[in-house]
Amino acid sequence: MPAGAGRPWGAVGALVGTGLALLGLWAWFSPEYLTVRGFPVDDAWIHAVYARAFASGAGLSYNPGVPATGETSPLWAVVLAPAHLLSADVATRVLLVKLTGFVLHLLSCVAAFLALRRASVAWALGGALAVLVHPDLVAASVSGMEVPLATLAAWGLVLCLGARSPLAFGLVSVAAPLCRPELPVLAFTLPVLLLVRDRRSWRAPVPYLVAAAAGTFASFGLLSLWNLAASGRPLTATFYAKVGSGGPSLWMAQALGFGELLPGLTFTVLPVLVVLAVLAIVELMRAEVSAPSRLAAAAAVSGLLFCAVSFKLIPPIDPSVFYHQRYALPALPLLIAPFLVLGGGWLQTRVPSLGRPAVAALALLPALACALGLPPRLERLTNDAHNIDDTQVALGRALASAPPEAVVWVTDAGAVRYFGQAFVVDTLGLNTPGMLGPDAQGYLDAHPPTHLEVVPLWSGIRSDASRPWPPPRVFQPSTPYTVTRFAAMQRHALFSCAEGTGLYEIRGRTFRFKCASPAPLVEGGP
Repeated sequence: MPAGAGRPWGAVGALVGTGLALLGLWAWFSPEYLTVRGFPVDDAWIHAVYARAFASGAGLSYNPGVPATGETSPLWAVVLAPAHLLSADVATRVLLVKLTGFVLHLLSCVAAFLALRRASVAWALGGALAVLVHPDLVAASVSGMEVPLATLAAWGLVLCLGARSPLAFGLVSVAAPLCRPELPVLAFTLPVLLLVRDRRSWRAPVPYLVAAAAGTFASFGLLSLWNLAASGRPLTATFYAKVGSGGPSLWMAQALGFGELLPGLTFTVLPVLVVLAVLAIVELMRAEVSAPSRLAAAAAVSGLLFCAVSFKLIPPIDPSVFYHQRYALPALPLLIAPFLVLGGGWLQTRVPSLGRPAVAALALLPALACALGLPPRLERLTNDAHNIDDTQVALGRALASAPPEAVVWVTDAGAVRYFGQAFVVDTLGLNTPGMLGPDAQGYLDAHPPTHLEVVPLWSGIRSDASRPWPPPRVFQPSTPYTVTRFAAMQRHALFSCAEGTGLYEIRGRTFRFKCASPAPLVEGGP
């Protein structure tokens, strides 16, 4: 065991101190995002809707009293529920959600260090610090999305495997799919990669695979029961609405992910990914390598496999934006921290004359390099949130005066439900189960619209009314549009469905509608 591996608390203290300093400096020098802005993606408001419902005792419901299957990370809704119990003020709730995410990010960095420290304290601490200050991971931690919780679950699996505890590994395997449905990839690949060459027995991975299977089955089983009761389908709505709905081929999706999305993140240029893959595979193939180094290699390879699965399920067609990056971000720490451990170990075997000061300096360099990328990334984060505030949040606030019996058909379903009072039909089918079945038209006929949202490239309206409708209320960003590279999508139009019938087009599907009487809208809202 390397010196200091059994006394980790000084390094843990350094991580916690660095995290608190990072948060303090951010609040001091750039308070706008933490205290003024909402979230950088509308999906975060969807999580907030489910968290608010869970806090109120309504379970995983989207519209009041209507169970839904749009929450792909149910444990995240549970974790965020206290923020909605502690305050009725939206700004305070948003701040509590952001702080909750940052604390989980800090805990995941501590878990990363504890999992890898037996290979090398210095390199494990350097890797954990690089993860802690990584611009994209810091931004994700305060985005309102489940990334930090999923990252913590991923490191929990690595930590339990390194501690040789099948029971703990199984318990984390129960929680993992409730954080991100792709996390079972890690639960099944980690034991095989780490233990398949164990000298004691080829059966070494079996207890962990059994634990992973039992935990995953229990988790997906319970979730499937809920989904069947709510929608008549066993999987979450996201699977039916997004997975396998056309788009790039398997190989193109991988090219976009590994060739553009990951290299577009800080400290993950393509040569680094290639070197990491080679180092990890070499370490796994060497029979004489130590168990701690093999654990780091297994974590890295599992992280790459997680990314491959994620890119297949949700192809990153817009790889430079957070919407697509967040699917792969839970695996990013599994690429960064093990790279430092494996690369540092390789360097020390080639240059044995390196002293402790030189090793410490080299281990800290990646963290310093990552820290340099924080200002522009946080500026982009703030602007993304500003865009969402100007469009989706503003549209939701416009519907705050609509009565509960009003019905709005929407494309973006997060902020409009969180701030508005109307019954929301998510025409993509993510949060209204009636849109998933074969009788989607029947479901829409039972919920005639008083208002309709139109977003170019996603949705459109063709009215059969004899008289023109009143002009829509248009919501557009007041700063450069950075949420997506598809500039046309920055224009969100809210129509009052005045009279008559027409056709509503949404992502290649066309539905008939007959207007209900719209309720007048007034400015303001909670």
